[in-house]
Amino acid sequence: MIDNCITAGAASVEIDLKWDHDLPVAAILDDGRGMDEQTLVDAMCLGGDGPDSERAPEDLGRFGMGMKTASLSQSRRLTVLTRPAGCAVHALRLDVAVIARDGWIAEIPDPLPEHVLARKLAGSRSGTLILWDQLDELSGLKGLGKEAFYLRLEEIRAHLGMIFHRYIDGDASRTSIVLNGRAIKAWDPFQASHPATQAMPSQRIRHAGTSFTIQPFVLPHRDRFENETAYDAAGGPGGWGARQGFYVYRGKRLLVAGSWLGLGGSRTWTRDESSRLARIQVDLPTDMDREWRIDVRKSQARPPGALRSRLTDIAARSREAAREVFAFRGQGPRVRGSGSEAHAVWLASASRSGILYRINRDHPLILACRAASENLRSLDATLSIIERTVPVERIWLNVSESEGAAVPILDTEEVSELSDKLVELGRLLPPGMSTDQRVETLLRSLPGDLAALRASLKHKLEETYG
Repeated sequence: MIDNCITAGAASVEIDLKWDHDLPVAAILDDGRGMDEQTLVDAMCLGGDGPDSERAPEDLGRFGMGMKTASLSQSRRLTVLTRPAGCAVHALRLDVAVIARDGWIAEIPDPLPEHVLARKLAGSRSGTLILWDQLDELSGLKGLGKEAFYLRLEEIRAHLGMIFHRYIDGDASRTSIVLNGRAIKAWDPFQASHPATQAMPSQRIRHAGTSFTIQPFVLPHRDRFENETAYDAAGGPGGWGARQGFYVYRGKRLLVAGSWLGLGGSRTWTRDESSRLARIQVDLPTDMDREWRIDVRKSQARPPGALRSRLTDIAARSREAAREVFAFRGQGPRVRGSGSEAHAVWLASASRSGILYRINRDHPLILACRAASENLRSLDATLSIIERTVPVERIWLNVSESEGAAVPILDTEEVSELSDKLVELGRLLPPGMSTDQRVETLLRSLPGDLAALRASLKHKLEETYG
């Protein structure tokens, strides 16, 4: 329904969904061009402008069946009221009971339906109103208690904010969507405004005489969000695990909201914890429907066989970059042999038995401990025992069950205790270091928001060293 509103040039779409004692009525009003009488008659026929019809770039239609099939799959009666500029309101109704008795017949409703949005349309310059009544059980709204009904509306609100986010934000033709008097907010899958989001290079890919754009993004680690509420909101409807992968747009309307599209190397990729931060935007024009096999519901897409290898390569790089951010808690990957390697406390290396994790002997604090140790062999033996007893399986299980490991927020007492311990470690650092240099050396490997700890540590170091 909203696709049709946007195609009609609507700047606003107003949706009214009321419980009304277990007899809900759905109404959708737009301020678009409206339809004259003949256009309305054509619109009520099955298969109007089909998939072979030439469409404008902003036309979100596909098979010419959406209004009828969507409406009658949700309700037993569809009423359309429409008003083109400078004309009276035209109305037609499809009723399942009439169709079952007399065939595919549309009726002119008399009298016109009484609804607050019908009165609003009558006073508008142009627009179209869709009314669904006698909602079917398949709608998922009929039969719900009042509380469950309004919880379902919140799910609808989140879904529309995801599917039409580029229209709501104005990246496409700006369209506001209002549900029960409250504006729907856009949800950006790529968190483009977050400073820690990594936008990888975009590519223009040509296929079958036309072209489309693809751009991977790596989203921030959990530690980089200001709080759990912001982190959960960035995950989107269904959460982080469900929302990874390709985001396929057709005319900037979202079709596929996170899927690996059956791609992969030796085996098809699944939704893995390590790739949860990878999201890839694919912008298709409206004339690539056949090549991408867009289904009638405009909810599935499958890439052409000739492009699968190239898309797999692009996605593999995105997944690897996401894995690095996920593994290093948002601090960026550590490159072995580079200067940044010295900043990591833990290093991972491949062995015949799998990935081994070892403590970085070149870390400044480890170097300081080794220099101050009276029994270097005992210290190295202790570090080796710690390395060989890392509970990798338990850590992975905990991370999986909690949808990503979060750094605990330190309370005042914990900040004081940890800063005391860091001051003791600071005694091992070279005496010529300034207070700021000591603070950076001591904190450089710790994840999360360190503002309170940084302030406490600096104060105690200044008290200790002057």
